[in-house]
Amino acid sequence: MHPSHEFDTASLKSYTVSSSRINLDQKKTDWTSLWFANLILYFCGLQMSLYFTSMWPYLLKLDPTAQLPFFGIILASFSIGQAVGSPIFGTWTQKTETFKVPVATGLLFCCVGNILYGILPTLNWEVQWLMLVSRVLIGFGAGNLSALRAYVAATSTLDDRNTAVSLATGSQVTGMLTGPILQTAFAFIGDGTRLFNTFDLDAYTSPAFAIAIVLIIISVMIFFYFSEDYAGVIDEKKDNPDVIIPPFDRRAAIVSIYLWFVIQTIAVNIESLCSVFTIAMYNWTSHEAIVFGGYIETASCALSVSQYLIIGLTRVGKIDKRIQILFGCVVFSIYYLVLLPWPFYTESLQYNPNVTDGACTYEWCQYVPKIPFVAYILVYVLCFGIAFPYIGNSIGTLFSEVLGPRQQGTMQGIFAFFGSVGRCLAPLVTTFFFNSSGYVWVSIEMLTFLILGALSTIFYWKRMVPLKLIDRRESDVITNINVKV
Repeated sequence: MHPSHEFDTASLKSYTVSSSRINLDQKKTDWTSLWFANLILYFCGLQMSLYFTSMWPYLLKLDPTAQLPFFGIILASFSIGQAVGSPIFGTWTQKTETFKVPVATGLLFCCVGNILYGILPTLNWEVQWLMLVSRVLIGFGAGNLSALRAYVAATSTLDDRNTAVSLATGSQVTGMLTGPILQTAFAFIGDGTRLFNTFDLDAYTSPAFAIAIVLIIISVMIFFYFSEDYAGVIDEKKDNPDVIIPPFDRRAAIVSIYLWFVIQTIAVNIESLCSVFTIAMYNWTSHEAIVFGGYIETASCALSVSQYLIIGLTRVGKIDKRIQILFGCVVFSIYYLVLLPWPFYTESLQYNPNVTDGACTYEWCQYVPKIPFVAYILVYVLCFGIAFPYIGNSIGTLFSEVLGPRQQGTMQGIFAFFGSVGRCLAPLVTTFFFNSSGYVWVSIEMLTFLILGALSTIFYWKRMVPLKLIDRRESDVITNINVKV
């Protein structure tokens, strides 16, 4: 190779985003719009988990003949809808370069789904299937998460990107974590009352009606609080003719997408098993599983929120995102290691196939050991409270940085799609494993995913970095030199 070729390649590889800052520094992050987007992200995350601790008891109340395998399909239906909606909303924003209408449309779909979920007791036709339809509608509407994530990336400057994405991811995950807590608050309504002799307002339906009202209000407010000034996007035709945005590293993007798939799989595993696990393991009744599970989730959520604030507002957030990802994988692995059937777990489960509530009714209850209650509480609160913020925030931020300062709607749609696939498949696989063999194979499955994620991060370490921009003038000079040579 000619020496000049070696010099040119090195120059291009070493060039960073500094030349683009002349233009981008003239723009400022619209924090008012971003905080409102964070509010929407919170409620989108909330809908993922709000009903998980109460959905199984609610289904049994509506239809006492309901079976756990179909419940797994209902759990997966939200993610099926989201998997369809995510690329649609993402591409919609990419093509139109506007976010108001797509995001508002998604919220209205969620609203309709929640209303349907709330009126199920008044319907006498196939309530199991109608519950599934309601969750599909809510999931499809929540597909606007891809548009919201693209909006955060487009509205924040390069300097504010880490803080903006951290707070956005934290808002979504906080919504996911506080869902069971809010359901616990509604649990004290009990059987409630009947409104207009038509609608039941009880522990199961009140959350659905409440969130539907909130979503209608927010969908209107979007048109007043969403800014269309994109401080984090470079338009090569208009903004900065001296900067070339090169193609992003596809392998780094794929690793990021895989890691997001893993974390969403973990999240839905926790949500879908939280009630049935504690009922089988500690003989809690359905009501106790909702209330006590909510208390545990509250503690974990409080820890998680504190970590998101630390990441977003302190120097901790400046730590290499790849290191944070590995740290999150290790902490998550500790939880699943504790759930393995170690020989020093000597206490047995109380197997009673004749009791419908408050007992372990599965065949595996006869030979699988009981996880010590204190150990379960500690790893649940500490591991999930710590791991989710560090790995979830890092993946979202790094993926945005890998894509670079371009419109990210389509890629954020793909990112959200695979997260939804994880949330879709996990309940089906998890409920199958739990129903047939208990918690052991679920733990092994998730440990395998985490190990593969950590190894992929290490293997592609040098490629999982922010996109490097190219100075157009320098590129032209190098091209001319190569032509002469």
